[in-house]
Amino acid sequence: MKTLVALVAGLGFVSAASAGVIMDFQDLESPGSGLTDVGNNYTSGDFEVWKDPSEPHTFKSPQTGSSSFYQGSTGLFNDTVGGIARFHRLDDAPFDMESIDLAALFVGGGDTIVNFTGLLSGGGTVFATFATTNGGVGFQTFSFAGLGFNSVVEVNWSQDYVYHQFDNIAVVPAPSALALLGLGGLAIRRRC
Repeated sequence: MKTLVALVAGLGFVSAASAGVIMDFQDLESPGSGLTDVGNNYTSGDFEVWKDPSEPHTFKSPQTGSSSFYQGSTGLFNDTVGGIARFHRLDDAPFDMESIDLAALFVGGGDTIVNFTGLLSGGGTVFATFATTNGGVGFQTFSFAGLGFNSVVEVNWSQDYVYHQFDNIAVVPAPSALALLGLGGLAIRRRC
């Protein structure tokens, strides 16, 4: 009986962990009509989005009263033309990239195209290109499902014209890591 309970508890742990993580930048929300300087990195939980500090400008976040930049949700953008945003786990463990929200940098600024590169944990790279289609008004969600962004250690993208901002980066720790966590819970429970 204890083994069955431990197995169910272990599977429940894996299921809860597989719910994923969303980096949403809501803690950056601020009133005003300008931009908030965020610096060269932003960390939330086990994940970080960062840029090379040698790039001339930092990440910025539009304030809620900015009619030029605020797209209905608090996003982030790389203020360096051609600058690279890099997203990874702080411990460099693999994860599955699920989705990201994208919007034009300027409200009504037209559609934007963003190219993503994923660095696979076993070596190699995967690529995806997303194009907004809403004329630059509000965020759109783009899914990485079926595009090979599983078990990546980093996803990066460039700030190219037409400039963009991003929000709601959704990820799940790699399935192999989830299985190990579940088995660890099983082994601990079985010893009791």
